[in-house]
Amino acid sequence: MPKISERQKITDFLGNFDQGFREYFALLPELLDNVSSSEPALAYCFQRIEMAQRVGLYALLMREYRTNSDLAWRSIDELQIDRNSFADHFKRISGKQLPENLRDRIKPAETVRDRIMHGRSERRAAIHRAVLICLQYADLLNSQFHTKVGFKPFGQLRGVTSNRARPQLDERITLAVLAGLKLPIPKNPR
Repeated sequence: MPKISERQKITDFLGNFDQGFREYFALLPELLDNVSSSEPALAYCFQRIEMAQRVGLYALLMREYRTNSDLAWRSIDELQIDRNSFADHFKRISGKQLPENLRDRIKPAETVRDRIMHGRSERRAAIHRAVLICLQYADLLNSQFHTKVGFKPFGQLRGVTSNRARPQLDERITLAVLAGLKLPIPKNPR
C-alpha cells in the first residue's frame, strides 16, 4: 500500500467533518496548494484556533449570563488569551474544567510554529504534520466544548447566543457580571 502524504492526510481529515468545520478552515486548501510555502497555512491554522477560542468564550459568556452582546464582545476582544490561559478563562466563565492534557495535543505544532516565527526553516512535511495537528486539536476542542457546554466553536454558531425568551442584561448589570468574572471592563462603556 502506498504511503499517504501529509498533505493528503489533511484533505482526508477535513473530509470527515461537517460543512461548518470545513468552512472555518475554508482558505486552508488554497494556502497549502497555491502558495509557494506552507508556512502561511500553519499561521492561518493558529489564527483560526485563536479566533475560535475567542468566539467560543464570547458565545459561552452570552449563553451562560445573557450579557449585553456589545459589551461582552468588547470584553472578550480585550481579554489576553495565551497558550496557557485559555483553559482558565473557560473555567472561570463556564465553571467547568477542560482536561489538563488538552494543550498537549497542540504542543508539537506550536514547536514547529515557533521555529518558523523565529526565522528557522522547517520541511514542508513537518509543516503539514503541524497543520494536521492543529486540525486535530480543533476537533478535540470542539468535542470538549460540546460535551461541557453544548456547542462547538469551530463551525456555525447560529442560535447559540440568541434566546428571545431571556433578554440580554442591561449594560450596568453586564458590567457587574464582567467584573465578577474578572474579565476586562470595556473602555468607554456608555
